[in-house]
Amino acid sequence: MLAQVRKEYEMLRIEFEQNLAANEQTGPINREMRHLITSLQNHNQQLKGEVHRYKRKYKDTNTELTKLKKDIEELQSKLPASQCSLQDSKESLLECKEEETSSNGDTYKVKEESCIKKEPSEDEIELTCISQFEVTEEGGDKEKAGGSPSIKKEGGTPGPGGVVVKKEVKKEPVAHREQHRAKDVKPAESELVRDLKAQLKKTVNEQKEMKLLLDMYKGVSKEQRDKVQLMAAEKKLRADNEELRQQLKKESKREERKKMADEDAMRKIKHLEEQHYLMQKQVATHKQEEEALLNEMEVTGQAFEDMQEQNSRLIQQLREKDDANFKLMSERIKSNQLHKLSREEKEALKEQVSTLTTQVEATNIVVRKLEEKERILQNSLATVEKELAVRQQALEMHKRKAIESAQSAADLKLHLEKYHAQMKEAQQVVAEKTSALEAEAYKTKRLQEEIAQLRRKTERMKKIELAGTLDEVMMEEIREYKETLTCPSCKVKRKDAVLSKCFHVFCYDCLKTRYETRQRKCPKCNAAFGANDYHRLYLGS
Repeated sequence: MLAQVRKEYEMLRIEFEQNLAANEQTGPINREMRHLITSLQNHNQQLKGEVHRYKRKYKDTNTELTKLKKDIEELQSKLPASQCSLQDSKESLLECKEEETSSNGDTYKVKEESCIKKEPSEDEIELTCISQFEVTEEGGDKEKAGGSPSIKKEGGTPGPGGVVVKKEVKKEPVAHREQHRAKDVKPAESELVRDLKAQLKKTVNEQKEMKLLLDMYKGVSKEQRDKVQLMAAEKKLRADNEELRQQLKKESKREERKKMADEDAMRKIKHLEEQHYLMQKQVATHKQEEEALLNEMEVTGQAFEDMQEQNSRLIQQLREKDDANFKLMSERIKSNQLHKLSREEKEALKEQVSTLTTQVEATNIVVRKLEEKERILQNSLATVEKELAVRQQALEMHKRKAIESAQSAADLKLHLEKYHAQMKEAQQVVAEKTSALEAEAYKTKRLQEEIAQLRRKTERMKKIELAGTLDEVMMEEIREYKETLTCPSCKVKRKDAVLSKCFHVFCYDCLKTRYETRQRKCPKCNAAFGANDYHRLYLGS
């Protein structure tokens, strides 16, 4: 059972080591492939984002191009209208001057004002135009009283962004000869009002479109620099248009400077034509950029598809390699197992053969030894038989000696018992004598102490006799008493402890230190003492 368990354990250990080695080999490859796959996925996501960005840019540029085309067409349509309005204003001014020279009759005044502000509604524009178009006869009566006829006309083309257009027509009809002409002027004025209404509607629509354009430009991100350039160009064009309109108004007011105004208008027109040419160039460049962006989008799309195909191919190759590695690992494990089993069987057979050969050799050696032993035993048998005869003779002799020794041993036992009894008696006598000697030694010690005390007393008495005064004697006695009270071991502390073995008195600290330092003997008589043999001594009253 143990051998099978060991074999299974070894097989599992080998499999585990092989799996570890295979994982160590395939680990870096798998990491590299995962890293490649993640990097390719990130690159694909970036390419997708760029494609979406380019699509948005393409759409935005298309919308901007359409708007710019519309703006250019509107500007081109407005240029001839402004030129026509200039010519009309010039003709009307000439007619008014001719009428002023010829007319002396009643006058009537016609006022027409049309104001265009930022983002008005169409209904409000119509109401303002109708209310401002009035025929004031009272003004005509006042002008009759004044005598001097006056015709005033201020005209201007309507423009976006809150440009105010005012037209005042003051006309004094001639006498009865020009009544038919006044009747013809009324339908012309109604046609003028209609034209002005149409122009107002157009300008309102243009304002709305321009506001939408401004909102679109405000919402655009900072990255689109081309759009910003286009917006700047548009702003310049608008500023130029406003300048032209202001100059046209000034030209209508300034009757004397007609030629200079015409020259300025022609210059502005040339400038606008140049700007139009530049805008067309910008449109062409934008188209080229769009084509380049489309080509880049196609190239990036193709590269994205190629990368996806390459990723799929690499993933397929990885899977195939993993499958092949797993198959090779399984085959290798099986072959290793078979090889190990065959090796173990071979080793077991070798061990069996070696054991059998050793057993055969051992049996041969044993047989040889047994044969030699047989020979030795046969020789020894002869010698033993001879020795037996000799020993039997010796046995008989020893038996005799044993009987004699037994008798002598019995005698010796009796003598031993006697000696033991004598020894016991001697030990008792020795113990009695030792106890007596100890008692006598104790008595001698006491006597010696008494003799020492008596000697001290005699010395004290001698000192008293020799001393002159009583105080000295008393001081000497006090000193002696203090010496007797101080510990003879440390000679510092008072006596406050007694040894119960020998009854010598010392200080408690000295006895305690002697006990702790294992010097457990009396300092005077060297009598041994234990932990319970020294006690406190209280000398107080």
